[in-house]
Amino acid sequence: MRKQTKLVAVLSTAALLAIGASMTSFAAQGWAEEDGTWVYYNRDGERATDKWAKSGNNWYYLNSDGEMAVDTLIDDGDNYYYVDANGVMASNQWVAIENPDAGDDNEPDSYWYFFQANGKALTNGNNTGVSLKTINGKKYAFDSEGKMLYGWVNADNAERLDDANGDAFKEGDYFFGGSDDGALTVGWLQKDVTYDEASTDEVVAPAFNEDADQTRWFYFQANGKKVKGDANGQKEKTINGKKYAFDQYGAMVAEWSQNIKKASGNTATPGEGKDAQYSQTWRYFNSAEDGSRVSKGWFKVVPAKYLNEERYNDESDAWYYADGNGQLYAGEFKTINGKKYAFRNDGRMVDGLKFIKEANGGLDIAGDEDKYDNGANFDENAPELNKDGYLCYYFGNGEDGAMKTGKASVEIDGEKFNFYFETAGKNKGAGKTGEKDKKIYQSGKLLAAGKDEKYQVVKKEANGYKKYADAEAFVDAEAEKKSITADNLQKLGINKRVGDVAELYEVKTASRDALSLVNTSGKIITNNGKNTDGNDYNYVIKNKKLVAVYVEN
Repeated sequence: MRKQTKLVAVLSTAALLAIGASMTSFAAQGWAEEDGTWVYYNRDGERATDKWAKSGNNWYYLNSDGEMAVDTLIDDGDNYYYVDANGVMASNQWVAIENPDAGDDNEPDSYWYFFQANGKALTNGNNTGVSLKTINGKKYAFDSEGKMLYGWVNADNAERLDDANGDAFKEGDYFFGGSDDGALTVGWLQKDVTYDEASTDEVVAPAFNEDADQTRWFYFQANGKKVKGDANGQKEKTINGKKYAFDQYGAMVAEWSQNIKKASGNTATPGEGKDAQYSQTWRYFNSAEDGSRVSKGWFKVVPAKYLNEERYNDESDAWYYADGNGQLYAGEFKTINGKKYAFRNDGRMVDGLKFIKEANGGLDIAGDEDKYDNGANFDENAPELNKDGYLCYYFGNGEDGAMKTGKASVEIDGEKFNFYFETAGKNKGAGKTGEKDKKIYQSGKLLAAGKDEKYQVVKKEANGYKKYADAEAFVDAEAEKKSITADNLQKLGINKRVGDVAELYEVKTASRDALSLVNTSGKIITNNGKNTDGNDYNYVIKNKKLVAVYVEN
């Protein structure tokens, strides 16, 4: 903006001579120099007062004393004019006029005015709201007295808002730059503000709740008005192909933000992460310097406090995925780029080995992982989890998350185990429970004998399979101790002399159909042979069924 600074209000001798040269003297009418100033006489010989008079191409103003006004603002018939230090009416120019209230209530040292070709200052006129004026391709606003407005201005009132406390942005619709500029702001603007409400906010833009003194971004549309939401929710705006959101005062949100409109009526308890619908009301908008919404794709961040307070306090990050509208996947299985994933009710991607069931509009993930934190615990507790409706899935390590199918090697407490996960059907990805390829699986885990045990017994029960820790545990539960006689040995198919056997156990007939003997590769043993375990117990197979256990001398 090109503006003319205020001229010194003193007439030099040269200036007076210049004025005199341009003025025509009349005997009874016209300009006359008296006592170092100029006056103008009407036809009746009286001094002209409170009126304009012309000399050459310039207009001059005679004040109430009949003297030519210099370096002052003229209020004439609801119009405002300015005459410079030579008394010439300003036209087509900016003029800064000293502010008599400078220093009071955040008042500037001077106010800028723009005087049109006819000398009239641009004003807001009789408009109730702000009337924008275009000067040299830029837009400005003026109050009813012609003062250029600057800073925050409300659209309904052509007055500059007092920003001494840094909170004028709450009422302001426009921003007109500083006191020495005043051009209407269009596009992005970053401002330091005082925002008490944001310092306690936990849902709209909790990234800014550390301090009331904040630096925030605002966006002004082509008409100069800022984008803002209302008390019922944020306003979203696409800018240069990216999505942004703005709160009720127009401040751009960043990082986590809850879509209040979608959250309306949701009764979830914040921070518990139990309600998938509640989690889906949250969106992520990148950093305070960026603010563009993660509309689609993966992102890894610390959760919002109201999504998972414990992880928020620990600053523990996790992977999340946003659909095309920025909404989180939560409490569901989802296929992304041909791979299947699971998302907790609080939106976090599931990873590792987990027992999951779909319930109450979300995913119930067995939280007590002590139940399967090692191989033995897994074998013991998996049938009970299956009974309760949980299925076992494996989602790779913490940076993977894709559901595995088919054969997989899974590490539990530092030890690797073979698993099999269904490859088709409604339970695709769930760990298999049952026989496959002459091997037995429980919730996907291959029930194989340990290297030290060499052989172990697996029993099929109503809820799955139970693997006995060793032969002693097995015979205590499923066999009866027998006298070591030739008849008993012959009956059980044991080709040993009586003196060679130290202990003899007959498997209960009622249990035999449910029992299987497996070796270290998990293969079910169906043929009789030297099936001696690591503790010197011998398992006897007859007609493909386990019938006896004995110990040699």
